[in-house]
Amino acid sequence: MRDRTGVFLGWVTAGSAVALLAAVSMIAQTPAGGAKAKAGAKAAPAKGTAAAKGKGATLRMPWGDPNLQGTWFVTEDVPLERPAANAGKEFLTDAEVAEANARKGIAPGRNARSGGDDDVSGAYNAVFNSVLKTGKRTSRIIDTPDGKIPPLVNPPQGRGAGAGGGGGLGLGNAPEQVANPETVAQSSRCLGVTMPFLPLNTLFAQGTVLQIVQSPKSVAIYMEDDHAGGGNRIVHMDGKHPPASVRYYLGDSRGHWEGNTLVVETTNYSQGFRNSKLETYKTIERFTRVDANNLRREITFEDPQTWTRPWTVLVDMAKTDDGRHMIFDSACHEGNHGMTGILVGARRAEAAAKAGK
Repeated sequence: MRDRTGVFLGWVTAGSAVALLAAVSMIAQTPAGGAKAKAGAKAAPAKGTAAAKGKGATLRMPWGDPNLQGTWFVTEDVPLERPAANAGKEFLTDAEVAEANARKGIAPGRNARSGGDDDVSGAYNAVFNSVLKTGKRTSRIIDTPDGKIPPLVNPPQGRGAGAGGGGGLGLGNAPEQVANPETVAQSSRCLGVTMPFLPLNTLFAQGTVLQIVQSPKSVAIYMEDDHAGGGNRIVHMDGKHPPASVRYYLGDSRGHWEGNTLVVETTNYSQGFRNSKLETYKTIERFTRVDANNLRREITFEDPQTWTRPWTVLVDMAKTDDGRHMIFDSACHEGNHGMTGILVGARRAEAAAKAGK
């Protein structure tokens, strides 16, 4: 197997039809020799200099903005929330990381299913999985201090109660939604990614790769999610959101620069995250190129009607070779046969419930 970023233990894309997407042509990092930068823009470093190689200075586009372009991969397996076993502990030791990686060397066997509604989760062996090395952080949440999603303002009672809103990730996760072809989530049918595009399941490469292409007035972000398919975001750099009545599946993203960091505020979502309220829910992302090969992406979640305080997630990413910048299309729902299975399973579950089983 080929190692994309130097940190993968293994990488094989899931799906029977794996095809290479046509990559978007990259815009040159530096202007032609002797050309002057536009008025008001910072001049790009000359080719061959330390600055142009990303050493000691920020790579820049011809018009002066920091250069974030490229195809970026999540490089480490880190849980979203801090497990109870690591309470009060922000980082693992080197020995703990080595032990965790050693356990990952034992490939799961095919059809190791436990039964029940989630039996398919054990039906995949290492051929279908992408195994990343364990990261030292004990959670991707870097704020709150305990590495947990903050408590809900109005916690639900009964099933699903708990801090952070339980397991709901968005549209189509409740049993009654999965049972209805009109409300099954797009992601489970491979019809497109959802926001905020987090690496919640790195074994299936979900939320782990994106490609950024820039222009002076907008930034395009292509997101490839192994199970959900792909999705395109356009970040407009004018800072003007549409009226609140206008909703978008991926939200409306508006950006501006704060120093070398691209700050993107996304509102106007058509669906929430973890039970958030559409009227007050927004995310603020910060993209910072640490050096030539590393990108820091921070996402802050805000919704005063859902969580008792904002909370922030950190996703570190590494760059692949611009000469190849390959992204594999994951066709995991060929012929839409999955929908048949989903609905047949739902009808059988309903029949069993009526029979008292």
